[in-house]
Amino acid sequence: MQLGSTFKRTALLALALALSVGLAQAHQTSGHNEQAAKAQTQVPPEMAAQGKEHFQHYCQTCHNPQDGSPRRGPDLAGLYQRKLTPAMKHPVTDANISGHIKQGGPRMPPFPWLDKREISALLAYLKTL
Repeated sequence: MQLGSTFKRTALLALALALSVGLAQAHQTSGHNEQAAKAQTQVPPEMAAQGKEHFQHYCQTCHNPQDGSPRRGPDLAGLYQRKLTPAMKHPVTDANISGHIKQGGPRMPPFPWLDKREISALLAYLKTL
């Protein structure tokens, strides 16, 4: 009987230790995700200014967030505060937005000629809306 009781205590102690380690790792991971999200929305002002120019040239006709006129595309103000993209319902990430710009969507034309620098500038501007 003594051996069974010792085994149960050891098993419970091991379980408690495993849960503690798991909770500690989950806490560290959530802090890392929050830091990554903050880093994704920090924007150099000069890059956002270039992105605004690209937006006015390529995107404003359909997505103008300022003038209140009817839009053909969704309003992009606050895009990076949303969980999902308005049209495709994908997570709002730089990679997903970049892909949507390059490849287009159901009602959006593709912009395959934009290079990485131009798309990065557009993303920087979108983060300021």
